[in-house]
Amino acid sequence: MAPSLMQEIAIILKPSVEHRTEDIRQAVDTLGRLDVRLIGLTGDPCHRVAAATLGLSWLSSNTSSAESELGSYQKAEDSVREMALVIEGPVRSGVQIYAKDRDLVVIGQVSEGAEIMADGHVHVYGRLRGRVAAGVGGQTGSEIFCVTFGPELVSIAGTYCGFDQIPSNLRSARVRVKLDANAHVLAFTSMG
Repeated sequence: MAPSLMQEIAIILKPSVEHRTEDIRQAVDTLGRLDVRLIGLTGDPCHRVAAATLGLSWLSSNTSSAESELGSYQKAEDSVREMALVIEGPVRSGVQIYAKDRDLVVIGQVSEGAEIMADGHVHVYGRLRGRVAAGVGGQTGSEIFCVTFGPELVSIAGTYCGFDQIPSNLRSARVRVKLDANAHVLAFTSMG
C-alpha cells in the first residue's frame, strides 16, 4: 500500500503456521524484487527448517526481533477495531510497526530509520524522526499528531512529503498533519 515506506529497510518475516516452505520462498522472492532486505524468519518452530532451506537466519521468539522489541508494551485488544495500538518506549531504527484497522499511539521517540504506520490516526508523544504514515488503507480523514516533529517521510492515504518539504518553522514543533483532499497535499498545522 505504501511501497516507498519500505525502501531500504530490513524486516523479520513471521509466517503463519499454515505457510509451507514454498509459500515462504515466494514471499522472500517478492521482498527481494521490492528491495526489502530480509533479516530472517521467526515464529513457529516448524519454520526453522524452512529458514535453513532458504538460507535465512532463524530468530527464535525470545531473541531481539522487532516483535520482542515491542515486548509487553502492546496494549490493544485485537478483536476490538476501535482500540488503538499503544506502544510505550522508543521505536528503534529498523523497527516497523503497523496498526491495521486502528490508530497507533507511540509514547516515546521514533528513531531515524524506524517506520510507524496505521490505517487510522498516528499519535507520537515524543520526538518523531523516522517515517510515519496514517490512513495507509486509503482513509483520507486520518491525521498525524506529534509532540516533537522531524520525520524523514510523512504520508497520509498515499500522499507523501519528505523532510525537505516540511515547513522549517514546524521542525521540532508540536504538529498536526492532515490531508487536503481537494488539493491532494498534506497540510501542516502548529499545535502551539
